Amino acid sequence: MKNKVSALAATHRSSVFGTLAFVLTSLLLLVLVAPATYAQEDVIPDKSDVVALADTTPPADVENVKASAGNAQVNLTWNVTTDNAAVKGYRVYYGKESVNCDGCDYQFGPIDAGNKIAFTVGGLTNGVTYYFAVTAYDEAGNESTSYSSEVSATPAHAAADSEAPKLVKAEAPYMNMVRVVFSEPVTLPTTQPENAFSIKNDSTQVALVVQEALIDASDVSGKTVVLTTGNQELNVNYIVTASIQIKDKSGNPIVSGTSDTAVFKGSATTMPFVTQQTTQEAAAADTVPPELVAVSVPDAQHVVVTFSEVIEAASASPLNFVITEEQNIENSLDIVSAELSEDGKTITIATAPQKQMNYNLIALDVKDVAGNLINVDNNATTFFGWFDTSAPATQETQVVTPTQGTQETQETQVVSDTVAPEDATLFTAAAMGKLMAKLTWVASLNSAGDLANYVLYKSTDGTTYGPGVLVDAAASNLEVLDLVPGVKYFFKLTTRDSAGNESVGVVASLILPGTGPELLFLGLGSMGLGKLMQRRKKMCK
Repeated sequence: MKNKVSALAATHRSSVFGTLAFVLTSLLLLVLVAPATYAQEDVIPDKSDVVALADTTPPADVENVKASAGNAQVNLTWNVTTDNAAVKGYRVYYGKESVNCDGCDYQFGPIDAGNKIAFTVGGLTNGVTYYFAVTAYDEAGNESTSYSSEVSATPAHAAADSEAPKLVKAEAPYMNMVRVVFSEPVTLPTTQPENAFSIKNDSTQVALVVQEALIDASDVSGKTVVLTTGNQELNVNYIVTASIQIKDKSGNPIVSGTSDTAVFKGSATTMPFVTQQTTQEAAAADTVPPELVAVSVPDAQHVVVTFSEVIEAASASPLNFVITEEQNIENSLDIVSAELSEDGKTITIATAPQKQMNYNLIALDVKDVAGNLINVDNNATTFFGWFDTSAPATQETQVVTPTQGTQETQETQVVSDTVAPEDATLFTAAAMGKLMAKLTWVASLNSAGDLANYVLYKSTDGTTYGPGVLVDAAASNLEVLDLVPGVKYFFKLTTRDSAGNESVGVVASLILPGTGPELLFLGLGSMGLGKLMQRRKKMCK
């Protein structure tokens, strides 16, 4: 019996030693074939290796879902959701009954809304109440553990438009062109639209031939019609009349004899080579989506967004924009209204009072006049809340005791603040997750009590830094995304007071690796763990 036990023990030891030898051999091979240049801080692999395999953490639950009803549709918006790696998109679930139990599900969906924080569910029945919830999913296929808080809305027909359009004015910029402006967007007859207009010399009653009628492509409101005419006489009064064939978008025809005429003076200016026809053809051939190119803040309750080209009038809607605090995306800035400028390239957004902090702005479902939808790669930016640069610098009061005479009272003198708050200490950078670094620090001593915020700068050479990003004065850490493996990054953190004084700053650096022996440990650690998370349990809030 003893010999049998000894033999079994020997066999067991052989099996253990064999397993250890295999693991050590694998490690040795990885070390030998991996590049020899590793920074001491290289600890996280590139996502193209095993991060995707190791990612079993679902995105956070979606928050702040809002619903607004339309005609046979419901418009949904929600806050940006976080993930340990990155959120790839969102799914919308809905049904005609509320979901109020763990493990229950909705009647319809999911609908993939893509990586947007607004979505319109169409094809609904007016008068029926629908219930909605949203989840997020990441690149590894993980989905939020729970539904968002449920919202509901009841689609309904929009109030009927019964008001007829009116001819507001007419003008002749060229001797063969007349611009006719209506009180609201109008439609033209599908065949021979020029016959819907007539022009006469006001003195002789001789008709001026109308050769062509087109909706003005340069007027994004859709209220202007361009007429091509015969040769006009300079400064002669002409009367243009629109017939009942001219209708608004609701089908209401213009009323004959009531605001259907306008007077204009003839022009002798020759029309340029580029005609209205070629302008519309160019718009139809446009396949390039608009881009968000600039944001400015004229005051504490307005944000001006500029696009690369003319935007359609329907895109100037509060539902097409989302503004959140950069440091806390769950806090959104309420949008009151949105108004398109006359040139069609700028939208002025009225907001609730802004704070002096960084905000994220996202443009959603914005289209140009050719119908091209803005690309998600060029629809977002960051801006700083309104700051009154005309206000005087912060001043401090310093107490001075007189050294001469018998006067015992103290007098004060005002001195300008020229000293920045003390720098933060123990500033470090560590690799975390997929292409991400976490920066931590110990707060500034702030002995003067005037720290307004920190400013973070990024560089790849340690000398030239990009534009700074404002960080809340109460923060002690920050996550930096979208870094490139193998590149060494330098981060500089400075302090700034309300008078604008900025410190020299402290610097930390790191490199995110692309390969290395640590991949084996992450790969071994992920074995089996993914299986535990394959089945997501739906829970209702």
